[in-house]
Amino acid sequence: MIDLRSDTVTRPTPEMRRAMADADVGDDVFGEDPTVRRLEEETAALLGMEAALYVPSGHMSNQIAVYLGAGSGDEVWTHELFHVVANEQGGTSVLARVLPRTFDAPDGVPAQGLLERWAAGTDDVHRARPALICLENTFTGRVVPLAEQRRVADFAHAHGMRAHLDGARLWNAAVALGVPPAEVAAGMDTVSVCFSKGLGAPVGSALAGDAATIARARRARKLLGGGMRQAGIIAAGALYALRHHVDRLADDHARAARLAAAVDALPGLAAEARTNMVIVTAPEGRAADLAAALRANGVGCTALGPERLRLVVHLGVSDADVDDAAARTAKAAAAL
Repeated sequence: MIDLRSDTVTRPTPEMRRAMADADVGDDVFGEDPTVRRLEEETAALLGMEAALYVPSGHMSNQIAVYLGAGSGDEVWTHELFHVVANEQGGTSVLARVLPRTFDAPDGVPAQGLLERWAAGTDDVHRARPALICLENTFTGRVVPLAEQRRVADFAHAHGMRAHLDGARLWNAAVALGVPPAEVAAGMDTVSVCFSKGLGAPVGSALAGDAATIARARRARKLLGGGMRQAGIIAAGALYALRHHVDRLADDHARAARLAAAVDALPGLAAEARTNMVIVTAPEGRAADLAAALRANGVGCTALGPERLRLVVHLGVSDADVDDAAARTAKAAAAL
């Protein structure tokens, strides 16, 4: 099986395993794990933030950001497909008790006119108070233009709202744009980043922001059951990934482009490379059939709807795997 379902399926490299085995550890709830502290400090520095908090998952990181960024009954503005509302079991409503107000935009960025309409009449006592805008970069592999991202964040701040960025694949965006990670995070109040997606660590994400927000986030992590003890063992894997696996994301992007070109040349299929993802458009309504045919030919994939599916290139995919996956996709397409 060439597993292209997600970049979460990677396994630790031998070097990462050695770093984990040799990790210096302590009780992280007491703030005494030196490896966790180094990971948090280096993450915050890379993102241009004052502080960061290591958490078990991006799900927890996003939900803490919403919990801190909006009060019970407040409005949170987000794309209808962003992970924070579409892939986290309604956590914004269950945990923070906020009202999501969702928009639809192909590039993941709300139009200025929409923001202005939504911001009108916010003093009306019948309406929930807008408190937080959430963005995501990359969005289904697509890099969100930084000028557009900052436009939305500036709008939020001008209207008394906060801005959160789900940057699970922010590292991919930074590499694709050729800019420091801090430039992708600029203007946001909080940023979530992932160490397993793309970077290949076995566990963990981080929430970054100003020192006061992250101090509150530490309490929220404990409230949600995310307090960890000798977490340096897993943090060492994340720290190794952060130090050694960011620049190599360019290899994933190049392989995704090669795979997309090969698939796009197949009769009846269209394919587009978006950083490390290949979005494949199947004949009308036949994405599920194509996905089943791919699996039968030993290629793992993820259906995105009736007409599209996703192939994700990652640390565990070689040049030979890309060529093999393209050949297997050709067989799968011919079987439709």
